[in-house]
Amino acid sequence: MGACVSFYHSPTATTTTTNAKARAAESFRRPATIMVMDMKGEIREFIHPIPASHVIADNLSCFLCNSESLFIGKCIPRVPDEEQLLPGKIYFLVPLSQSHNPLSLTRLCDLVVKASSALANKTNTNSLQTSSL
Repeated sequence: MGACVSFYHSPTATTTTTNAKARAAESFRRPATIMVMDMKGEIREFIHPIPASHVIADNLSCFLCNSESLFIGKCIPRVPDEEQLLPGKIYFLVPLSQSHNPLSLTRLCDLVVKASSALANKTNTNSLQTSSL
């Protein structure tokens, strides 16, 4: 037995303002910088592509993973040290101790909440410093 959902959208029933629409659209855009988030939810940003090894050099007890490469039940894939980190991508610094543990739904949710919170704070305060190497 399946489920069916219907949706009707009436353009005349829209009650949001142009500014609200712009803010909503902006929240779905990819960042123009490289964003690296640690396990505390702190974000460092880089303007230009850099090799992963530059970030790892400051975080020897961690490895980098691309946020788009996370799958529940699979080990977190490591970004190779020589790979260029690219603008518009979000990377996580993950402790080396977690490199052989399959990603749990709980852990993934924790990462998503931290990233979402950090991005919301960045949008609201614009207080993050941008680094370039």
